[in-house]
Amino acid sequence: MRLHIIVSAALGLALVATAATGWAESPGTPTETDIGKALAPKTRGLPTMGTMPPAPGNPAVEPTSTAPPPKNPKPKQGTPVATTPADAHPSATLRSIQFQFGSAQLTPDSLDTLKNLGNALNHELADQAHFRIEGHTDAYGEAGLNDKLSKERADAVKDYLVKEMGVADGRLEAVGKGSADPVAGSSPFSSVNRRVVVVNLDG
Repeated sequence: MRLHIIVSAALGLALVATAATGWAESPGTPTETDIGKALAPKTRGLPTMGTMPPAPGNPAVEPTSTAPPPKNPKPKQGTPVATTPADAHPSATLRSIQFQFGSAQLTPDSLDTLKNLGNALNHELADQAHFRIEGHTDAYGEAGLNDKLSKERADAVKDYLVKEMGVADGRLEAVGKGSADPVAGSSPFSSVNRRVVVVNLDG
């Protein structure tokens, strides 16, 4: 009987530990390091000999191209086509920043990402002076209302970073894109277009 109790207790502790580990390693919230790497300037670091495979990224942080697509690109034969334009600013789409339906009220689930973003701006990216916070919507509803809502959401993110995380107001600008800049390859009405994008304008 005593052995049964000990085994049951051990199994219970193992389940608790497994659950805790799974929560901590969830890819839903990007870490401070993930965000710092995504927004780091491309020229940072010294050249090294040889080639090292890139570290796997967190799927919660999506690098985003900020350069306009080339007009009628005609790559030379045998020359690989770059998937990210060389002149694009470092940027990241943070889908774990969410809002209440139809409003600019941040959800509680967004706070961990916002804190990690603020810490990255204050630590890894402290030497970078200017960032743009973009709010994006899908194409449902009136364009004017979507423009207004996307700007209010970008403002809400900026306000949190300034007031709660101590990021200097002058380093951040908030813009609303509405539905004018959908994710490449998606329908303008797709939910993937409802997102917050942070761009390092100095990178």
